[in-house]
Amino acid sequence: MDFHGGRLRIVDNTPDLILYHGNIITVDPDSPRAEAVAIKDGKFVAVGPNEAILRLRGPATRVVDLQGRTCIPGINDPHNHMLMSGHVLTEVQLFHARSISDIQEAVAKAVADAPPGAWILGRGWDESLLREKRFPTRWDLDEVAPNNPVVLERVWNMLVANSAALMAADIGRHTPDPDPTQLYSGRIDRDDLGEPTGVLRDRAKQLVYDAIPPRTDAEREAHLRIACREYNRWGITSIADPGLLPEGIHAYQAVWRDGALSVRSSLCLAGWGSSMEPREELLERRFSDVGLFTGFGNTELRIDTIKMMPDGGVGDRTAYMFEPYRDEPDNFGQYIVSPSDLVARVQWCHEHGWSIDAHTCGDRMQEMVVEAYANAYQQMPSTSIRHRVHHAYFPTEKALELMREYRIAALPTIPFLYNLGESFVASIGEERAARAMPLLTYLEAGVPIACGSDSPVTTYNPFIGIYSCVARKTVLGRDLGPEERVSREEAIRLYTAAGAWVTFEEEIKGTVTPGKLADLVVLDRDILTVPEEELKEIRPVATFLGGRAVYVNEKAWADGALS
Repeated sequence: MDFHGGRLRIVDNTPDLILYHGNIITVDPDSPRAEAVAIKDGKFVAVGPNEAILRLRGPATRVVDLQGRTCIPGINDPHNHMLMSGHVLTEVQLFHARSISDIQEAVAKAVADAPPGAWILGRGWDESLLREKRFPTRWDLDEVAPNNPVVLERVWNMLVANSAALMAADIGRHTPDPDPTQLYSGRIDRDDLGEPTGVLRDRAKQLVYDAIPPRTDAEREAHLRIACREYNRWGITSIADPGLLPEGIHAYQAVWRDGALSVRSSLCLAGWGSSMEPREELLERRFSDVGLFTGFGNTELRIDTIKMMPDGGVGDRTAYMFEPYRDEPDNFGQYIVSPSDLVARVQWCHEHGWSIDAHTCGDRMQEMVVEAYANAYQQMPSTSIRHRVHHAYFPTEKALELMREYRIAALPTIPFLYNLGESFVASIGEERAARAMPLLTYLEAGVPIACGSDSPVTTYNPFIGIYSCVARKTVLGRDLGPEERVSREEAIRLYTAAGAWVTFEEEIKGTVTPGKLADLVVLDRDILTVPEEELKEIRPVATFLGGRAVYVNEKAWADGALS
């Protein structure tokens, strides 16, 4: 009991829920393992051995036997396009396609299930994994979809459209490529006769986007709900969604208002290079007029960063590099935001209280961005801003030094090694590809890092990510930089506590610690002892968000303890 306002108030500290008889990996360095936890009002109130925790129960406490299962903190993915992933979950998914016929088969099924003339959208093909080792074309798609317009995104930065989609967008031999003086202009791929093949690159993709019926608010909200349920199924309790436009932010707030946002969400606004806004000078007005900056919100929904995208990617040979691409001696990649604009935009955001999350794939671009961050910190030191770089493939020595000095976080999208590693090898050769996302190098240099997925570019499955941290193998089994492998314990930390630090939330989540949010994942096997190849087969049995079960595998909990 205590006194409050001159009156006696009785405080009931009896837990709402006790989970015991578990193998709990807390990721808390002061107490790394536990058997049981007590939860009250959405937070851990006690963590420790079974006997001590069970003594805390009261008549209304719900007590659940974990039956020896392994638990970890809720997965915190600091670079995850959850809204976009929700869209993809309702479309044709091609991440497992290994041939043109696999793509055709998936499209044919979608056509059979769709109304006549309906648009067929999809994502996930990667030519480096296809048996034919080439891009799919409009003619491949026409064979199975002669009447439905079809648009299929590559894993990133290209798409292929069939003839019906090109016709709907009025794209033909007469259509010029985007203005080549515009940064990251892209092009329409053409055959020897000048006919579009269906492949559109970079800004040329907008030509067909403009013909696709726009999504409604109701569709965006429905897709976000779908993504939340799917993410909970994989143990994901927190994400940062980078590059959101106003309509995406609206969807998040609407779903949160309705009590359906079961993944804690940090929203990153689409900034220069990321928004593809043709009048990018208007972005400053958009950000300043709203009057907010990094950190506004609560534990469920908050404003995080401004996302910038100043260069391209490795697989499509547009990341800005110091060395040229394989068999292209004149191709060093390109920038989407000019060097002078980059420095000016970073400084503007810094002065207005915004942390920045910048896409950097090429070593040259990463060094440029980190130098711009360091310059901003030098001119205006701040403890309320944490700039970061995602992808962060190839840090130079200079970049490592500045990142350590100014605590600039790297967010390696580590599942890319598994899913996109073969495209890296095709673009820059195996020796350079093996140096991508050097986790151990970052850690030994004292650079803060946290791992994310960049879903839907690749899988949101965090256990593929943890496997990639530990094994560093591609989907075809190729070793890529085994000297950069990290331990399983470190991999778990990079997917939990480390991400919380990136978003200024290290004091409230990320570890199983008294006083922190009770976000917890119960696994179907021991992540620390299973054979290495089995890491990617791990499945959650239950996911708790603030002590509430947001996902339960009913077969695994046959006794109904969590139903």
